[in-house]
Amino acid sequence: MAHGIEDIDSGFVSGVKSTWHKMKQYVCIPDRPITIMEALEVASYPLEKRESLRVLADGSTEPINGSFHIVRADHDKVLVPMVGSRFVVADNSRLVNMINENLMAVYPDLTIESVGTLFGGATFFLNLKVKEFAVKGDKSPTSTNLMYANPLGKGSYIACAHNTRIVCNNTEKVSEAQGTANKSLAKFRHTASANQKINDHLIDMAELHLGLERHEFALEFLSGIDMTRTRLEQTLDAIFPVALDDKGIVRSQRAETIAENNKVSLLNIFDGAEHKETLDNPHTLYGFYQSYTDWADHEKSSRGSDMAATTMDGIIGARSASKQKVLDMLLA
Repeated sequence: MAHGIEDIDSGFVSGVKSTWHKMKQYVCIPDRPITIMEALEVASYPLEKRESLRVLADGSTEPINGSFHIVRADHDKVLVPMVGSRFVVADNSRLVNMINENLMAVYPDLTIESVGTLFGGATFFLNLKVKEFAVKGDKSPTSTNLMYANPLGKGSYIACAHNTRIVCNNTEKVSEAQGTANKSLAKFRHTASANQKINDHLIDMAELHLGLERHEFALEFLSGIDMTRTRLEQTLDAIFPVALDDKGIVRSQRAETIAENNKVSLLNIFDGAEHKETLDNPHTLYGFYQSYTDWADHEKSSRGSDMAATTMDGIIGARSASKQKVLDMLLA
């Protein structure tokens, strides 16, 4: 299931008339932000931590010491088959209310851009739109978001900042402004104090609103520098290195083939028609960076993953880290 959306999932997306997955569970609202009541409607499904049992030979059951599982109670669906005794599960609506009362009330320019569940409610996410800006020569606006996600069974609560370039829906992790002050990406274990810690962290991030100008400046800076073919080749070699032995011979022909295929795939985006249509000068360092983020979000292969997992990875996972590495490389 490439979209990660099951029959019992739900969501709202603002600013669009349709989504790429065309699933009826997600309601598109093209002309206004998502309301807090709509966000609560999505978030308000009951989650329960239940003790796990083993079936004995005579058909009776007994508790498995220290073993529990997480159930979506309204559908009696197991979302996480095993968690420990210290794991605390909380209704996602509680955090939505905290964000509304302690963050959106303080920063009225914040709006809810999207909210939804994936994998039957195992993952809940809420995106707050901070601002929108345009880089010189780029016909597509870039939106800066704060995201909260609760990926049950896949790690901790997550709060982070990220950018989305609207034209091709590629994402880049917002770097210097948030990262310098609080590392932007934060993970919180599912404990009793997690909700308050996440809320405090989001407030810290919102207070860095003005610091986003540094990030915009960095992108503007890259848009003014041509990506020469010599620099392009050097950058591609740095992004997709191939290990050599002491004699300078490639250690693995398969690794070399994968690296070359990745280079070709990325170059097809960099030199592609869509790239040229959206940028006045596509062959700049900025143009290359946008090509890489597009490649990382849409072309980079990952065995066994689906589109929902890939999208999350582009915001908070290995793909996100690779984008930051490339951005740092270009700025250096």
